[in-house]
This record gives sequence, structure tokens and C-alpha cells, in this order.
Amino acid sequence: MEMNIIETINRFPDQSSCIAYLEGLRWQNEPECPYCNSKRSSKRHETYRHQCHGCNRSYSVLVGTIFESTKLPLTQWFLAISLILNAKKGLSARQLSRDLGVNRKTGWYLQMRIRKAMQEGEDVSLFKGIVEIDETYIGGKKANHSKKKRQARRDNKLQITGYQDKQPVIGLLERDGRIRLQVVDKAHGVTIKPIIEKTVSKDATIVTDGFGGYAGLSKIFREHQVLNKDKEQYARGKYHTNTIEGFWTLLKRGIYGQYHKISARYLQSYLDEFTFKYNHRDNRLIFDVLINKIAAVT
Repeated sequence: MEMNIIETINRFPDQSSCIAYLEGLRWQNEPECPYCNSKRSSKRHETYRHQCHGCNRSYSVLVGTIFESTKLPLTQWFLAISLILNAKKGLSARQLSRDLGVNRKTGWYLQMRIRKAMQEGEDVSLFKGIVEIDETYIGGKKANHSKKKRQARRDNKLQITGYQDKQPVIGLLERDGRIRLQVVDKAHGVTIKPIIEKTVSKDATIVTDGFGGYAGLSKIFREHQVLNKDKEQYARGKYHTNTIEGFWTLLKRGIYGQYHKISARYLQSYLDEFTFKYNHRDNRLIFDVLINKIAAVT
């Protein structure tokens, strides 16, 4: 369970408490210059900055983090992080801006910076055990496209069918473990297989549907269980893709219910948020985990 809003306010009532917390995480309360790595410094009077005796530059614990050069107090940043982490299906920029008392552009900026810190990276251990793999498509109905887009299709006589107007996303879910989501240009073997090989251990058991993009995985991994959903084969004992399909439902409810529409340019950052929250779903210290990631950025 995440730290709730009241806990956040009580724990970080002012700028000083936020700075002290970050300095403890990043420096273990022993300031280190981010420019020359010197630990010889002195605190500047009545500020949160330190004066380096090595390179003679001043710095604060915010240098190199998403908080650097911010004009907002850290109390609002910390509250924004808590609000986002507590929103299971996501939180729109408009709602966040109302909750924080800032304008919509500031709310959107905060979200995007926080999502950047949520990126899990690719240097984690490989997925093991049973790994469910499935693809989905994100995007609105053609009938709901803007007047400009609909007119462009008519002018160019474009006949878009099926999922051609949607953005494909590949999902890999380690049973009872982690998830990885990746936007791809097109859903086919050439784009999907390299992601799977980079994420999943060769000793794992892959479970997919009969989509052609997964053909040949049995030659790479220890076992590949294929479910023929055209023949209503949705499970074979413990082998199924119900977990990741349930996640897709949650993801789409969040996207269509909270954000309404997301451009392909920013879709991956939204997926990073859902990924981080899923991977740390059972960690009560998820707030501290995220702040630690932010403080570690250099």
C-alpha cells in the first residue's frame, strides 16, 4: 500500500524536511559535489546550497535530478508523487493541477518528469518461470478522430481497417512477478522477438496465443505454450494469458477513462508509469523507492 496523502503531508511539511530527506538518500548526509565529486564543502548561510572547496562551485542536492531548477516547492513535488502513486488507473494532468493548485501545463510537466524517473531500465534480471506474452493496440475509434484527420483520410482516399490506426504495444509478464511494456512500430516478429529475447531467460516457459509474430520462439526458449484462441482454447492447465489480459483491461480503463487520448509520441512514458506501479504493487515503500531513483539520477 502506498503512502497516503495525509502521511505525505505529515512526513514532509516544509522544504527543509524534503531537502533533508533527499540529502540523506543521495549523500547519506555527507554532501558530495556533483561537478568534481569532492566531499570538501561548507553550507552556505540561510540556503540549501553548499560551497565546494574543490572546484569552488555551489550546488544543492537537487542538481542532476528532476527537481533541478524547479520553481515549485518540493512539498508540492512530493505530494504530486504521492497522488500519482495512489491513482491505480492513472491521474489526468487537469486533476493533478486542481489537487495541487497549479495550472494544467505545470501539472502535465510534473507528470512527465515523474514518469521519466519511473523508467525501470533494461539492466534488470531476466524474467523466469512462466512468462505470459501478449500484444494490444492503443488508440481511439476512427469515428472519434478529429475533423482534420477524418478530412485528410477522405482527401487521400485512405481506407484504414482493423488496427492500422492504433499503436501496437507488446507486453511481457512474469507470473507473480514483473511486467515490461514496449511500444512497437508494427506488431510482427521482426520487432517483437528481439524484445522478448532481451527480457526473458532462455530457461523460461513462454505462453502466447497463436499470433504469427510469436512463431519460432520454441527454438529459442525452453518451452513455448501456444493457445489457439480461435478454437476457444484460453487455458491449458497453468498455462494461460489471463494475467496480462487483466492488466490490459486496467491499462485501457486508465487511458480511456482518465487521459481519454494519448499521442504515440508520449505513449511509452504513460506505459512506464503503469509498469512501475505494477512492478512495485506489493511494496509499501514504493514512495521511497521512487524518490531514491530520483535522488540517484546524476
